[in-house]
Amino acid sequence: MSSETAQNKEKIVLLLLASIQFAHVMDFMVMMPLGPQLMRIFNMTPTQFGHIVSAYGISSGIAGLLVAPFIDRYDRKFFLKICLIGLFAGTLLCGLAPSAEVLMIARAVAGFFGGILGGLVQAIISDVFPPERRGFAISRTMAAFSIASVFGVPIGLTLANHSGWHMPFLIVAGLLSAIFVAVQMRFPTLTGHIDPNSTAAQRIKQISGLLGERNAQIGLLATLCIIFGQFMVIPFISPHLVKNLGFSETQLPLVYFFGGLTSIFTLPLIGKFTDKLTPSRTFPVGVLASVIPLFGLTHLTTHNSVVILSVTTLFMVCMGGRMVPFMSLLSNVVEPRKRGAYLSLNASVQSIAQGGAALLAAELVTNGPNGELLGYGTAGWLAAVFSFATLFFGFQIAKASARSKQQTDSKMPLRPQPTSESVDPTLPAG
Repeated sequence: MSSETAQNKEKIVLLLLASIQFAHVMDFMVMMPLGPQLMRIFNMTPTQFGHIVSAYGISSGIAGLLVAPFIDRYDRKFFLKICLIGLFAGTLLCGLAPSAEVLMIARAVAGFFGGILGGLVQAIISDVFPPERRGFAISRTMAAFSIASVFGVPIGLTLANHSGWHMPFLIVAGLLSAIFVAVQMRFPTLTGHIDPNSTAAQRIKQISGLLGERNAQIGLLATLCIIFGQFMVIPFISPHLVKNLGFSETQLPLVYFFGGLTSIFTLPLIGKFTDKLTPSRTFPVGVLASVIPLFGLTHLTTHNSVVILSVTTLFMVCMGGRMVPFMSLLSNVVEPRKRGAYLSLNASVQSIAQGGAALLAAELVTNGPNGELLGYGTAGWLAAVFSFATLFFGFQIAKASARSKQQTDSKMPLRPQPTSESVDPTLPAG
């Protein structure tokens, strides 16, 4: 295959993966800012809303654990199409849900297939792009998150305010159907990763073996803490702003617009500081800095829109920022030959933690006599405790990462990575 043909096919794959990530992020993110509308329309309590939010994360995590032993045994395109169909069905059902109960089921369906998609996209990038261009590919797919935050979610909320809460889900479902057609027509067959000698039983044994390793356990505990330190607060941001601070539902898109736009500029800077100062030094600073807006947001009493938007923007920047050095540390917790399985396991734990944190927060946050939310400040205090606990595990992770790096430098040989030569040569260059 010529170099030019391979690069053309890589561009097609990258464009489709970025589109999938955008739709996936939109599907996940738009639910939480719709909270005030959904609680009013379906007459839901904060606890019931928290259960609906948690359904996505818990289902996503379970899906990752169930599929992990089998996902590498099939063509990537086949799995991709199955996930797109499932996510489309769940999202469409969200948009058509006549009750809170049906909406919860729909979120669980969407979460199941969305959870598989997240890991599948990363696997495809590793298959198609050689190491020297893999960072470029990852950065482009990650940009979909920022684009969804800056444009997707605010536009979705604006449409919801004018046309009803169903509209964002119906639009995402339409986008997913268009992406499915494009994948069917243009996405290559990817089978170069399949190892005929590898069995599901062997992969189950590898994943279960990781649970017995101390370093892996520390990393998973750290993931639980850092996610609980965020998702104890995130699901109820919009209800808190509307019910407690007098923020109008039409103003909510501004929260995600400014938060996402600022993150586009700050996250690369945080990444540079992390590389320059090392993750083990940057991470504690990130955690300590994040507690300030976390506490401020959950205890705000002012109705000043400028102050509110400043605090919510700082909150989003700090929460995203502390994940940069954390994930950098986490990537070296185990030796390289186990890293893929471990990060897949960690992603499932992260999704389950998101759902678990939403459930716990839902038990703390209740409706007051005048319609205000009570207990959100308590949720903020508990989120701060989990954040501080992450510091302890962070120091342990830093030690484990240092040991892993020494092993990599002295013992672990570099293994050849699959490249775009695994792409089906019958695919037209486009």
